This record gives sequence, C-alpha cells and structure tokens, in this order.
Amino acid sequence: MFKTKTYNLSKNEYVKIVVKKRFKKSWWIYLLLMVLAIFHIKNFGHDNFSTFFVIFAFSYPLLVIIWLYFWAISKEQDANFEDTNMEFDKSHLFFKRNGNETKIPIENIKRVISKNEYWMLYLSKREFIYVKKDIFFSGEDYLSFCKLINVET
Repeated sequence: MFKTKTYNLSKNEYVKIVVKKRFKKSWWIYLLLMVLAIFHIKNFGHDNFSTFFVIFAFSYPLLVIIWLYFWAISKEQDANFEDTNMEFDKSHLFFKRNGNETKIPIENIKRVISKNEYWMLYLSKREFIYVKKDIFFSGEDYLSFCKLINVET
C-alpha cells in the first residue's frame, strides 16, 4: 500500500480546468458565432436583429466564463476543494477526505488525461478525480502510480 502527501484542488485551478474543458469541447460554436457576427457587423446600429446578434455573439463567451466561474466556486462543489489523502495498491485507489474514505477499483478509471502538474482520472464522461503529480514521497511511488494508471512518465 502506497501513501501520498495531503493535497487539494484550489478553486482557481478548478475554474481553469472547467473553462478549458468547455471551450475545448465547444470551440466551434464560439467560432461560428464570431464569424456570423462579423457578417452582421456592417448593419450594427441600423438593424435591430444585427445589433442584438453582434452584441450577443461577442458577449456570449464572456457570459459562459462568468457562469462557469460561479458554478465552479458554488457550495455544491466544496467537496472538491477539501484536503485529500490518497493511498493505492495494485487494484484500488483510496481517497480520504473529511473523515470519509472512498475506494475506487482501478478498472473504473475510463480515461486518464495527463497535464504538467496533475492528472485527471475520469470515472465517467463528466466525473473526474484530480490528482497532483507532486504528492508522492518518492520517485518509486510516482512510477508505481504511473504504471497503475497506464501513463508514461
């Protein structure tokens, strides 16, 4: 059984993850809105529809960011920001938060996304577990975890 240092996900980091994920998934919608707004900009101020559409198209991405920010820092998401201790063996991950322990079999991890400072272990399409890369006590623990989740170091 391997143990890790205590870590947590900051609200700012969570907001960045959620916003990047949203824009990566839906970039084409925002691009389409911008292109259509550019075609309507010549009628801006002369035609009510064009004026509304241009304002909407250029403000919509900002409104989405604001909405995602307030959603990400809401009380419903507070469990994501608590101090977490992780333990793992060859078949399970154990997460301890606020006196509660969650046991997750390795086969429940559907996908792993590796970033510079963290991994996102996806249990479903929308549910992921955030794991920092600097929480291991030794290089051997880090390599064992990488092998367990099938990522290259």
